[in-house]
Amino acid sequence: MTTTDTTLPAPVTRWLEAFAGELDDCHEQAAPGGTVSSPAGWTIASVRRLPAGTPVPGTSGTLAAVRDEPAGDRAAQTFCDALVRLHWRLLRDVLDGAVSRLDGRTSEGAPLLGRQLVRGTIADVALALSETRDLLDLPRPTAGRRRRIHRDLVAAGRTALGLYGASSFAAEGPGRLLHAAELLGNAYLHTGEPEEGAGRE
Repeated sequence: MTTTDTTLPAPVTRWLEAFAGELDDCHEQAAPGGTVSSPAGWTIASVRRLPAGTPVPGTSGTLAAVRDEPAGDRAAQTFCDALVRLHWRLLRDVLDGAVSRLDGRTSEGAPLLGRQLVRGTIADVALALSETRDLLDLPRPTAGRRRRIHRDLVAAGRTALGLYGASSFAAEGPGRLLHAAELLGNAYLHTGEPEEGAGRE
């Protein structure tokens, strides 16, 4: 890993710092006072929790990573459950932000929120949030279910970014937050095991 640019606009830096704090809460739930490593032996947390870690690219110095021994099963499961729920909350906030941003804006004399394409995109993301929330609420979570939820949230997040237009890809857009969530899910949830069939859920 390499060091990353630390010159992002202040609002994005604050969002990333808040995300890093919530990620630390996930570690705290699973390993009070410590951290949880991924199956590949990487631990990712805030720079406050990992002051000697290597900065994670694209996070403006808010996240760091270190090599460590993989976590035990119980701690890993608790952490991964919390991580998926953090990703879900982040996507919900991104969608809420997009709707708030579009509210009151017009194009060619018509409200943007009234456009069929915009309404359809919002509905697609909202449906993904509803479906993944239902999966999160099922008892006895499994690794395959977590991976499925992560994939669905990543896809819905990319759809939601379209609501921000070109700004989603700029430094001040929410894309960096969703990218961080995707990176964490890839590190902690996708461990190379065979995927469970959707019909088994």
